[in-house]
Amino acid sequence: MPEPNAMKICLTITAAAALACVGASATNAQPASDGKGAAAALVVVRDICLPILKGAKIDTVAKTAGLKNRRDGWVLPIAGKRHIELSPPGGSNPHVCEATVIHDPDAGAAILSALRGWASSHSPPLQATKIEQVASGAIYRLTTSTWEGKTADGNLAVVYAEDKTPDGKPVAGNLDQATLTVALTPGAS
Repeated sequence: MPEPNAMKICLTITAAAALACVGASATNAQPASDGKGAAAALVVVRDICLPILKGAKIDTVAKTAGLKNRRDGWVLPIAGKRHIELSPPGGSNPHVCEATVIHDPDAGAAILSALRGWASSHSPPLQATKIEQVASGAIYRLTTSTWEGKTADGNLAVVYAEDKTPDGKPVAGNLDQATLTVALTPGAS
């Protein structure tokens, strides 16, 4: 039976995906999908990258998470041209799962907030080591946030890096682009 202060959160990732409702307390509530990327970014971390980094097969994870195998690789559609392109762990980086997030310019704050909430409610909580640290150059402005911690499965790090032009404009046409990296390095046994 849910707690009195519990709320029901529903999220839809793609039109083809089934509507999933989960009961959650207000402290670890997940954002409802607004079609812009916050809920999809959480799906990438929690339901795609972490299971793959722990040994799940990409084909199995793809079926349950709504990934599509396209000509250029695995893609999680969000809405319209908004999507997430997955780079699963490979031979040279077996402990790193990376994704390129193409989203609306006004969705970056919601994605960052969703990741921050997930990291703080993770068991054990991940510690913020960088939050919105800006690095600028002649052709880029990169804003990076990082959370890290030791877990039962090893050392976990999540990095969200928003890429813009030096004057703050989107780099993917009229959409923003960010890189979401999840690294799980097994602890020494």
